Amino acid sequence: MQARSGSGQIRSLGQDRFLVRISAGVDPATGKRRQPSRVVRGTRQDAERVRAELLLAETGTCASESTVPLRSLVLKHLAAPTKSGQQRAPYSKHREQRRFNCHVGPVLSGRIADDVHPHELTRLYDTLIAKGLKPSSVQRVHGLLCAAYSWGLKRGFVSSNPAKLAECPTARTEPPHAPSMETVQAHLEILQEDPETALAVRLAATIGLRRNEIAGLRWAHIDLDEGLVSITEGITVTPGQGASVTSTKTGHHGHGVLSIDEGLVAMLRDAYDNLEKVAADLGEDVPSDAYVFSSGPLHEKPINPDTLTKRLRRHMDRHPEIPSFTLKDLRAFTATMLEATGADITTAQAVLRHASGQTTMRHYRAARMDRVRGATVELGQLIGGV
Repeated sequence: MQARSGSGQIRSLGQDRFLVRISAGVDPATGKRRQPSRVVRGTRQDAERVRAELLLAETGTCASESTVPLRSLVLKHLAAPTKSGQQRAPYSKHREQRRFNCHVGPVLSGRIADDVHPHELTRLYDTLIAKGLKPSSVQRVHGLLCAAYSWGLKRGFVSSNPAKLAECPTARTEPPHAPSMETVQAHLEILQEDPETALAVRLAATIGLRRNEIAGLRWAHIDLDEGLVSITEGITVTPGQGASVTSTKTGHHGHGVLSIDEGLVAMLRDAYDNLEKVAADLGEDVPSDAYVFSSGPLHEKPINPDTLTKRLRRHMDRHPEIPSFTLKDLRAFTATMLEATGADITTAQAVLRHASGQTTMRHYRAARMDRVRGATVELGQLIGGV
């Protein structure tokens, strides 16, 4: 294994021995290139230290930044503010670190970032695919490495971005899965026995709330008299750190004030009345910042978004006779219903709070294809005289 050119070379000689050689320019007396070298006994880190010392002694430059390990580069990138100047959410940082540790760390974690070549990343991706990792997941690994190298290149930690030259598998974008109106209504009918889960489903289906936004919804965000819901916060749970309040997934694009129907207002009133009764029994008032969904009696702390997912999954498992769906599927349902009512892309994007209109368009294309398939069935039935 060799270090990058321009900052010297480190070559393994076996048996814990390394040859360190640097380029120190041209000797003015002889006109020959000067390449001081030294054999080092010890670890590769010892060799890196000697290379840095040689560079400093011979050229007056320091190689410390060019010897940043790949793991350190990724961690530095994740710890730095994003392009918009915002700090990464704890859960986002934890997720990316876990992705690196699981898929890159076992192979390249100890390598110097500048020593990694494009073909090594390509082989890594090939190996991940062979182990059964989905192409979309491999793309996320590639995206993390590409972003880390790009960040490091602009700050002098690396001299190139090998991820840009690596070959990453393409991933087919699956169309959003939207349940039918009949399916949603059938589940809501059964869920009358579980008002809290029914309310979560109704919010997701009607105004397209994400599950972390459902968990982050406070009573202060709801105006029952005017029938308005303000969407400003979400809840993320990071292992080892617990729950934290974050901005919505798409930042300011995710904020919105949406109107709700009388039926949903009635469900919310019932939920608030129940909370007031529990508070009165405890001799307390409902806190001004109480959450709509909580595991606590006074709703002072938000519910874990995973709890919402698990509740809905248990309900679906108890009723296999009806097609199942997830809270995420209900956002696609919202888009489908908006498309069916003739709402334009701009309106749908505002309701769903997508940062990109292309995401909204993907939902709309899926809805239109469902209608196309239904139209061909109806045509066939007419031809067949059914």
